[in-house]
Order: sequence, then structure tokens, then C-alpha cells
Amino acid sequence: MKHPLTERRQGFTLVELLVVIAIIGVLVGLLLPAVQAAREAARRMQCSNKLKQLGLATHNFASTYQDQLPMLGEAQEGGHWSAFVMPFCEQNNLYEALTFGSTNWAAGAALEDASLDSSNPRDRQVAACETSISVMRCPSSIAPEGVFDASVYSPPWFVAARAPANYLAVVTGIQPNDWKPALGWGRDNLPTWGDGQTTKHHSELDGMIQTRPLDKSRIAQGGPGGGTKLRDVIDGLSNTLMLGEAEPDPELASIASTAENANSGRKDHWAIGGDDFDNWEGTDWSEMGGSTAVQINYPKPIDIPTADDSPEWGAYEVSFSSQHPGGAQFCYGDGSVRFLTESIDQILFSALGTRDGGEVVSEP
Repeated sequence: MKHPLTERRQGFTLVELLVVIAIIGVLVGLLLPAVQAAREAARRMQCSNKLKQLGLATHNFASTYQDQLPMLGEAQEGGHWSAFVMPFCEQNNLYEALTFGSTNWAAGAALEDASLDSSNPRDRQVAACETSISVMRCPSSIAPEGVFDASVYSPPWFVAARAPANYLAVVTGIQPNDWKPALGWGRDNLPTWGDGQTTKHHSELDGMIQTRPLDKSRIAQGGPGGGTKLRDVIDGLSNTLMLGEAEPDPELASIASTAENANSGRKDHWAIGGDDFDNWEGTDWSEMGGSTAVQINYPKPIDIPTADDSPEWGAYEVSFSSQHPGGAQFCYGDGSVRFLTESIDQILFSALGTRDGGEVVSEP
């Protein structure tokens, strides 16, 4: 017979199990924020690398095209700056599928079988817009992979599963919207954006990435190079922002499916090309560009109608933003990438967006 003191205990008591579970719960609670922070740090590093790759691609484009930076967009046609740098981002197959010129970037009805291998150039354009391109998407973004998108045109044109993008060209440091200038055509214009300042055409703006003037705005009139060369960045490449990060509207999936009115402030960002940039001459450059005249992470307007006379929606549409806590990433003209906080001095942020403003810029 075994002595009672020598018998081994079998298992744990309920109290012991509860104590262990409580300890594990506390440890998880302590470790989870650290794990999340580590994951976000890794995503932010990936985001930085993608912007650096796009910056390098932009410089390689300039080297190929006699110092010209890529055109912001194929005005009156539809291609975006990101399409023009694709051959320098290891996306030559996608680029070769595109047909620049008067080829539609959307269809009158949503296509379910658009393919880059299609014999129809329009179908290839649509398929390119539906292609998720890793280098154009921030790992921290919460935007859907594909969105049913309707253009501004009435009746609208469609892309069934359009891929959102997170990286925009810096178009201006002074204009806080992409409203139609007086030289535009189509609907009635909004010629001013405050204090009597005239809204400028995207060929007249002050950022690194521009289009060309109206009479030279098409690909056939001068190729994919824009109205700016590297040597035009008089403020210095290390003092001027070239590309930046932007998160589309969190309700993009629902708002993109509705035809957009001109100047109404829809915060949608896309890669490769689209049907809106060729419809409203001088406007809707927020699809592929942003403004440093608006603070980083500008809040979405609440209880303010999305109307043509809403400066709040106009600013929201062109603002840079991200899912990274406290700011967003930017690529400077010299190819360096830095994280700028949302608390950056607005005068400084505006100055960083202009290429030849002559401002004295101190390191943020």
C-alpha cells in the first residue's frame, strides 16, 4: 500500500487553471500592442520601399525621356503617370498591353471578362485598371482590392473591379482642390478657390508632376513626358516632394459606384488610367495627384453637402493621408523617402510641394 504522502497529484485544480488563464490573458494584453506595433513598423517599411521604387522609376523615366518627368495624366485621353513608369517597375507586360491615345479606359457596361490578352484595346485598358499592382498599394491600406467604379460622365462609363491606388503625384503646394479652371469646358466652372485666387489648370500648377498645355496635352502631341523637367525644380530636389501617400475614402466601395458630379469631392485614387481625366479638362486630377496645400490626414467632412461649392470636400479630395498612425510617407525629388507627421507646419508642408517657389525650407 502506497503512503498517502508519496502519491503524485493528478492534473490541476480549477483555481490553478483559472490563475494560469488569467496570467496568460494579462501577458497577451501586454504583448498584443507590441506585436501590432511591430507589424505596423514592418508595413511602414514596405510602404517606404514601394515609394522608393516609384521614385527610382520616375528618375529612370526622366533619364529615358531627356530629363522630362512623366506627365501627370494623358489629358483629353485618360492615362495616368503611373502607367508611364510601369516599364521601370518591372511591369512591362502590363504596359505593353496599353494603347495610349483615343482608346477608352472604361466601358458603357461593366465587363466581366476583361483581359490583358484581349484583341480589343478597350478591354485591355479596363483589365489594366482592374489589375492589382503591388507597388501602387500600401500594405496598411484598408481599401478594397477591387471596386465597381462609375465615371463622371452622364451616362457614366464603368470598370467592374477597379483597383484602388495609394500613391499620388504631388501636383501643387498652393491649390487646395482640383476644381475646373476658367479655361475648362463642359459644365459651369468654379474659377476661384478663396481670396479671389484663380483656379489653375493642371499644366499651370507648381508641383513636380504636371501635364502639358492644352494644345500639347495628348500623347500624340509629345509622348508621355510632362511639362516639367528635373532641372525645373529650382527649389532643389531634396527640398521638393514628388510623390506621396493617400488613402481613398473609407466608403469608396459605395461612393465609386455612383456617377460623380464635377467638382463634388469624391476621394478616389487609381493607378494606370481612367475615364474621368479625359472628360473634364483641367479637373479631377485627384485621381492620380494630391496637394500639399491641405494638411495631412485632412478629416472627411461631416454634415457638409458634397456640392460644387464645398471647399471642405474639395480639400478632402486632394489631401494626402494614410493608415499609418500620425502621418504619411513621401518621396522627395531626390528619391529619398521620409515620414511626415500630420502636425507638420502647414506653411512648410505647402513649400515642400512647390518646385520653384523660392521658399526657405528647413528640415521637417
